[in-house]
Amino acid sequence: MFGSGFRNLVIGKDTYIASWVDYKNALLRGHLIVVSIVVGIAYLITDRLNHILGNEPYYLAVIITGIITFILNRKRKYKMANVLFLSLINLIIFLFASDDSSKTGVYMMFVISGITGFALFGYKDKIMAGLFALLSLTLFFLAYWFDITLRPPRVLSEEYVQINFGINFTIALITGIALLYFLIDVNHSTEKELLAKNDLLAKTNRELDRFVYSASHDLRAPLSSLLGLIEVAHKTSDPAEINQCLDLMRQRVNNMDGFIKEIIDFSRNTRQEVKQETFNLLTFVKEIVDDLKFAEGMEQIYVRLDIAPDLEIISDPTRLKVVLNNLVGNAFKYQDPQKEQQEVYIKAQAEGDMIRIDIKDNGLGIATEHQSKVFEMFYRASEKSRGSGLGLYIVKETLAKLKGAIQLRSTANEGSTFSIWLPN
Repeated sequence: MFGSGFRNLVIGKDTYIASWVDYKNALLRGHLIVVSIVVGIAYLITDRLNHILGNEPYYLAVIITGIITFILNRKRKYKMANVLFLSLINLIIFLFASDDSSKTGVYMMFVISGITGFALFGYKDKIMAGLFALLSLTLFFLAYWFDITLRPPRVLSEEYVQINFGINFTIALITGIALLYFLIDVNHSTEKELLAKNDLLAKTNRELDRFVYSASHDLRAPLSSLLGLIEVAHKTSDPAEINQCLDLMRQRVNNMDGFIKEIIDFSRNTRQEVKQETFNLLTFVKEIVDDLKFAEGMEQIYVRLDIAPDLEIISDPTRLKVVLNNLVGNAFKYQDPQKEQQEVYIKAQAEGDMIRIDIKDNGLGIATEHQSKVFEMFYRASEKSRGSGLGLYIVKETLAKLKGAIQLRSTANEGSTFSIWLPN
């Protein structure tokens, strides 16, 4: 119903409205304001062509008020815009209806103004909507039943009356259809949103059941191992055995720490809003690589970056860091120690309105039968997997929040390439 150009004109190109209903109301208000301005101009021209004088101040009042209301709408002064717009429309309709002895059909506009109040104020301000509907009804009865004439009497030609009746009917019909379509559209979109949220809630409940079961198992296993190692350390006085137990304890604690970090990343991605920032991608990737590269056992891995120094991205840096930490970390973690040169290649480039990032390694690779399942929660491709099975699931869910996508290409014993696309 509303194109992007009209949207930018009515509410501003960089204006973000969190509430979907408020957003649609702002667009509808802008639509009605534009219609009122066009109608004021059309009547001004029609009267000029028919040599009818004296109505110019009313038409100009409609046009000027429309412009002021339009500005208020862009400044997000929605309630003020509604009150000003509906007050003026009711007043102008009353002025012309009180002297409509020629029956130009101006009374029809009271019906539209009453419906418009409910469309613009909505359920949240139903009292205000009801008051303006009552105002329209009151003004109709005053104009129709009482001899109230606020303008000098005029003798209009039959042709002018027919033209005015046609204009009034057309405006009433088009505006009524637009209002009805708007209300149906809001109801339809709300229903779709509720269905989507119900599906998401069902998915979340299923994942929560699985998460609690698997997480409790993955947390208890290293704790049980730690208790066993503590018992062993208590029963020996051999320094070598005690040091071995301490090393094994450190590994279990590191595993638990990594798992808890993944749980925090998962929770944060689910709860927090996406925050867009502009940042340099090469600098961003270098920081992630530096954090991972100097971990124990990673010194021998050669990292090659292919990213333009001036390439910038608009995204959520916190979420993107989670994604790249997981993907680059896996590329390091699952290197093939049998290969003479262990390498990770990271490439980024713009593709239209997207940014593509490839993380390629020559490590152990992933067997074909596992590739369609590695993004599932707690899925481990093999017994050699050292992670919790949450990492790639978090990557997929985080990219979904960023409206991005991911693709895996891998050959066992040759290496893997993860490609991600992000809107820019």
